[in-house]
Amino acid sequence: MDLAALGHGLELLSDIRLREGVDRTAFEARLHDVPQVVAAMRLTGDYDYQLRVACADAREFKNVVDRLKAGLGVREARSRLLLHEVPLGPDRLLSP
Repeated sequence: MDLAALGHGLELLSDIRLREGVDRTAFEARLHDVPQVVAAMRLTGDYDYQLRVACADAREFKNVVDRLKAGLGVREARSRLLLHEVPLGPDRLLSP
């Protein structure tokens, strides 16, 4: 899907650390209420989740982070701007 064509051309990857005691199932369910979060993966390691966020601009992204921190139990968000996605795809697993 062309997110830029939908007016959401600013894409970011955000590593998320939840506050102690936040219920992960509830956090995941509440992500459905944040339309700018277009993908979420639970992780091992220092961070609990990685979110892919699509916004119109930096101000909208700031609002998303504020919402995650205020209402969803996020303690820390470490974000990086997505410059370009390399199209690899799972069909590569079938190649010798």
